Amino acid sequence: MRSLVRRALPLLVAAFALVLALRGINLRELAKLTSDAPLLPLIAYSGVMVLLNCAADTLAMYYVFKWFGLSLRFSELYIIRAATYTLAVINYHAGQLGIIGYIHRVGKVPLSRASAYILFIVGVWVALLLIFAAGSLALGGAKAAALLPVLVMFFAGLFVYALLLTWPPRFLLSGPPPVTSHDSLLTKIWRRLWRVTHKLWEPLHQAGIKGHARALLVRVPHLLVLLLWHFVALRCFHIEVPVHVAVLYLPVVFAVASLPISVQGLGTSQMAAKYFFSEFSPRGEAAVLAYSLTMTAISTASNLVMGVLFLRAGAKLGLKEMTAEAEQELAQEAADSSDEGQANRRTALSADAS
Repeated sequence: MRSLVRRALPLLVAAFALVLALRGINLRELAKLTSDAPLLPLIAYSGVMVLLNCAADTLAMYYVFKWFGLSLRFSELYIIRAATYTLAVINYHAGQLGIIGYIHRVGKVPLSRASAYILFIVGVWVALLLIFAAGSLALGGAKAAALLPVLVMFFAGLFVYALLLTWPPRFLLSGPPPVTSHDSLLTKIWRRLWRVTHKLWEPLHQAGIKGHARALLVRVPHLLVLLLWHFVALRCFHIEVPVHVAVLYLPVVFAVASLPISVQGLGTSQMAAKYFFSEFSPRGEAAVLAYSLTMTAISTASNLVMGVLFLRAGAKLGLKEMTAEAEQELAQEAADSSDEGQANRRTALSADAS
């Protein structure tokens, strides 16, 4: 039931957000605006951009992993990243597991540490988007003011995070004592949370402020590719967004779309695009929704095609086995972290022995 809910929830969120985005829109006008756009040139252009996007994404990952001491081949990492695009379209969690499994097997690092590397990369990506979005405050107006509370919380959190990186508390640097059967329930919960936090904190502390800055820098080409891709798409739908506005507002749309709460950002990205760009089109909200829905469809289809093209090469590298191994071992670690999980495991071993 938990797995079913986890899979169904993004679909429900996407459907609800899409209904809100389409409210008050003439669907015939939306269809006409879409058909009138130069779709074939846009699709051909998107085919090139999706290859560049994957290359820029892989390049940023490659250098981050290299700085963590992992000796990986760029070509192999590119293949794995491209192949996981298909997994990510179907299941975002599976896409991340594919990369975690790869660096676990090839880089010879524990799964918990490999997971921390991926969380670090995702965190850097979101931080870069919000840093670019912060420039929108210079534009003024109601739309920029609406971002102010989020950006204030982000930079306040970033300041606290920088303090923790510079002067980390002792409990983050040292692991907790082992959980015993004599501990109270609250003590057990606290020590398990402490252990998870310690495992995730180790690579972050290892990177330091300098490592975070370098990770942000190598992630910029990935963002520039996306900005160029979407800026041209906006022009295809006659949405005359100035370059500086697109550079500052598109990262907000990307940030909303990257949240794993809906399928490929469907619905949520349309609401964000509609809010920021409607005033720049003579056709208003309908043109913006036509652009946003078309780009969501093209991005999803491009990721599927990209993944299918590289899936066989990824299979030769053992992607399927690495993903399954990562999922199984991470689930086992979670089970072993509880007394109930340990008891179930002992029971299963006893049954096997019998």
